[in-house]
Amino acid sequence: MLLSREAICQDKSVDQFTDAILTHDQPRVAELFFNLVKKDGRSMGDALVSLTAAEAPFVQVPNHINIKDGQITLINNDHTILGLRTSAALAPYLPAEYQMLPMLQSVWYVPAGLDIWNQLLGKYPGRYATMKGMNVPLPKHGPVVWNDEQQPIVEPGTVDERLHSYMIATMSGDVKRSYGLFLGLAAEESARPALRDTLLFLGLIDVQDTVIGRKARNTGHKALRARAVVDLADYIGWERAHGVYYTGVPDMAIGPLYYSAYDAACVTLMESFPDGGKTLKQTNISPLSREEVEDFVRLLMEADTDVVWAQVTGFLRTGKSIKSIADTIQIGAAELILRNVEPRKFTDGQHPFDYCNTANYWMRGSENPYQARILYLMANFVNDVARSNKFYNSVLEQERAGFNGAGRTPDTLLQEIDQSIIAFDFAHTTSLAHAYLQAGGDRKAYLTSVAITACKFQDDPHNQKISHSTFEEYEHNSTHLRDRLLLAAVRLLAGWPKMPGERDCYARFMREWIRH
Repeated sequence: MLLSREAICQDKSVDQFTDAILTHDQPRVAELFFNLVKKDGRSMGDALVSLTAAEAPFVQVPNHINIKDGQITLINNDHTILGLRTSAALAPYLPAEYQMLPMLQSVWYVPAGLDIWNQLLGKYPGRYATMKGMNVPLPKHGPVVWNDEQQPIVEPGTVDERLHSYMIATMSGDVKRSYGLFLGLAAEESARPALRDTLLFLGLIDVQDTVIGRKARNTGHKALRARAVVDLADYIGWERAHGVYYTGVPDMAIGPLYYSAYDAACVTLMESFPDGGKTLKQTNISPLSREEVEDFVRLLMEADTDVVWAQVTGFLRTGKSIKSIADTIQIGAAELILRNVEPRKFTDGQHPFDYCNTANYWMRGSENPYQARILYLMANFVNDVARSNKFYNSVLEQERAGFNGAGRTPDTLLQEIDQSIIAFDFAHTTSLAHAYLQAGGDRKAYLTSVAITACKFQDDPHNQKISHSTFEEYEHNSTHLRDRLLLAAVRLLAGWPKMPGERDCYARFMREWIRH
């Protein structure tokens, strides 16, 4: 049984959060959250129940593209739910006294992430309006509620039949029906494991063929949103997660929807295996060799799409495990970050990295028979971005040529990495990190230090998200190149220009909140 939105809104903290969010009072939103946990003694999950209920109506969009002067323009995805999910996951990497910092940063961001559609039209203030150089005053009216709350839909049939109906509603863009069917299934505890798997699967198969020369592209965000929904539901409790569902689930059916690449992966496997590759997770157990890993990463960076897809098929035909192939593609995703030297392009590498992380996360926790198909989407995304940006050559060796790390202790290197990230010096940051890792520096201390640095940044949940993605994949990756995941984390943190680059939340945390 799900706790209804009406029942959740009986808690006075929902109205308090709503007022602070709609008046764009970021410090007050964070203070309310802090007080609920530290002064009222409620759990972070309790506080998230109220916060997500307050924000959910105002972070929707009607579409992810608009038309301006006859041209396609992109409507960005809501990032508030991504930040909240990552904050809960990143906290264990931090020292005890810092573990509330990531969540406070994500909570602080919420008022800046409302009504993205109108932000991009210059009609509502927030991060995206600021990013476009628009100083928009807070209007007398509130943000538009683009998608209304729905009642649960429970139709006759088995859970599998109802899940199929939910998938079709989502894939056809029927937002109201999709959301209602999801709520009906989520209310049944026995249906939740299959619903969880289905939502992640739906997110992963909705990814564009190419980003080359495109404004309309979802850059894997549906997968990231799906993971945010299920992880926050796990964290809060599925019965109480109505605000999470309203925040995240309707958007899964918002267009444009991209299934062409998944269609191609299905056709490829049906032509290559009698059962379409549905038993490959069980039958394929051989890891890629060191040479195969390195050669495949090179192909991902340099080869044409057809060559990359043929290599994935070749690996599967010769018994290579899905996990080993996926782990290697994750290294390729890190290479997108490590080969970039232009700040504005770091976003191009970060999105396939996070997408591949979500795919690997799903594969690790699922027995879904269609996992082999997702390998093609992972490889396609990485290869497409590599070709789009011409990431054909490594730059790290040249960057390190003038670097001398002699005489630095591990603690000194960690301190310098922090300072270099804050200074946005990605080349020096990467060289420092390489010196630390090559000297055998403690990996746990590295993760802790980088996590603290990531949580200093304000108004961009991607900073924390890339840190957690790299940490998680480092802990699970089976290749000999997994240290490159840790290099990618700090390079991206240092390389991506932060908007707007303020440190108010971190300053207040260090001044007032860290002591509680």
